[in-house]
Amino acid sequence: MTSEKTSDGQWVVVHGSLDRNAPVTPVSVEACYRDRVPYGEYVLFAASDPEAIEDGLISIVDYGYLVEVRVTFEEDLVEEGAGNIDWCQEDFDDQGDSFASEVWPSWREVTLGDVSHSIFPPGADFVMAKSVLSVDEGSATFVEITRIEADLPAEMALTFSKVEQDRLLEVKAVLKDEAVPIALLSALWEQLVEQFRDLPYKKLEGAERVEPDDGEEDFDLDSIGEVAGEA
Repeated sequence: MTSEKTSDGQWVVVHGSLDRNAPVTPVSVEACYRDRVPYGEYVLFAASDPEAIEDGLISIVDYGYLVEVRVTFEEDLVEEGAGNIDWCQEDFDDQGDSFASEVWPSWREVTLGDVSHSIFPPGADFVMAKSVLSVDEGSATFVEITRIEADLPAEMALTFSKVEQDRLLEVKAVLKDEAVPIALLSALWEQLVEQFRDLPYKKLEGAERVEPDDGEEDFDLDSIGEVAGEA
């Protein structure tokens, strides 16, 4: 595994390339992460903050910000992605583009802490805000901000989801450091959405999927950007 920094040194790419002409190589999660359970996904691109990298691998627990491009053919995950796209369409039909055109630009100019403190009431546990950025036939982008406990930092997840045949393509970025400007996350995420959104369909097989043990209620299948996980 070879890690490389972006030109500004704020991101370390552990797999994939920002060169649109470079070949796209699917790998398992073990090729990119030290402490993440595989669940049938193929990673096409992965990068995080420099402090999260050790021996060329990302810690899924100890990172400030992270971005990943992945595909999966697991039926339940594809259905979940399709459900997110349907929700985005319904919300867009109801709310229009007011969030994307009026609110989101102002969020990009400040830190995650600034946003979370402005939208979440003090002392409230397990609060969440979810809004649509864009929606198209078979794909959508949306932003989620969550805070599990009032005395813990909030977390932001940016997601692009696209369902094509039996494949879910996701570009997901997560910010956990409330002092980091949201623009740092959104800029790379938007670049990757444009780079991968028209990825040609290709059936992949053989990815490992680890199921939870019986009685293991807190087992987290995908901790990137999930309220119940570490991201």
